[in-house]
Amino acid sequence: MEIRQLEAFAAVHSAGSVTAAARLLDRSQPMVSRQIQDLEQELGFTLFTRTRPHVTLTDQGKEFYEEVHNVLAGLQQLDTRSREIAAGQARPMRIAATYSLGSALVPPVIGRLEQSDPVFEYKMLLHTMEPQGVVQAVSDGQADIGVVSLPIDLGRCQLHWSGQAPCLMALPQGHPLSGDAVVCLDGLDERITVITLSNQTRLRHRLATALLPSDPAAPPRRHIETTSSLNALMLVRAGVGVALLDPFTAVDMAPSEIVYRPIDRHIPYMMGIITHRDRMLTPEGERLVQAMWDYASSNVPRFVAGDSSGLPKSADPFEADPEEDSGAETDIGDEAGADTEAGSDTEAGGRPI
Repeated sequence: MEIRQLEAFAAVHSAGSVTAAARLLDRSQPMVSRQIQDLEQELGFTLFTRTRPHVTLTDQGKEFYEEVHNVLAGLQQLDTRSREIAAGQARPMRIAATYSLGSALVPPVIGRLEQSDPVFEYKMLLHTMEPQGVVQAVSDGQADIGVVSLPIDLGRCQLHWSGQAPCLMALPQGHPLSGDAVVCLDGLDERITVITLSNQTRLRHRLATALLPSDPAAPPRRHIETTSSLNALMLVRAGVGVALLDPFTAVDMAPSEIVYRPIDRHIPYMMGIITHRDRMLTPEGERLVQAMWDYASSNVPRFVAGDSSGLPKSADPFEADPEEDSGAETDIGDEAGADTEAGSDTEAGGRPI
């Protein structure tokens, strides 16, 4: 099995035909056809169903492509890194983050560090993706640090710290509820469209319960799911509806036409920082992990430390005293920032996990 055969296979799948793949690879069409045939003969199964002018993957081809994709990505990374080594450059800092946290948490933290003591020397890679993709990237060694929404199966990863804060509602300026200090979800007109971020396993039950109409006989509420907080905000600004958003987005993305308000239901947004359990972070990586905690605890309203489970606290930690703050501007090792009264676990040294 040769790399050029794998490249031809991936190109045919991406381009949809052998002819298009040949143009993509700058090879002749007969050469690409022969490389695919040789690869199929060596594998012992057919990769494509040929229905001119296009080709589609067989079931076995789909499984094989998942493996080939990772191999080619690793080779590309190896090629890039070898050039950096030859130039005497340090290894890039690699971060994988969910779409929301990659926009609302990582950039402001990097910005703060850039003003004082930059956390990387030559190059940083920041990739945004679905939460499970973040875990996979860290597990496969494609990323050194993962910034992910929780709970989620961490596999070979470990939590450095986790925390939660309540979701907020984004409303258009001038909306009848924008003047309320706290938005009562039961007060939402049942005809209003509610926009939420896609959440396949984490907050779906809480969100679905919160959005149920107060009248059981009422029709289901109109609902839009999106993978991007920016999409949600633009939909609100366009007058499509109101959005339930994570608190990090509310802190860092505040268009002038939109206002944020607390809601009367405790819908916690849980997130954490993960790394591979068998790989040590560099001192720069440790400093970035600490800086993200510092930013979250100082800037996100009602942010509290989580525990090693990565699960939200079952009750509102602030329910007994709405005026209580979350221990803002405390270090990871500070007990006030570790939410000890809520029963948060800590590692040796006091860092919440």
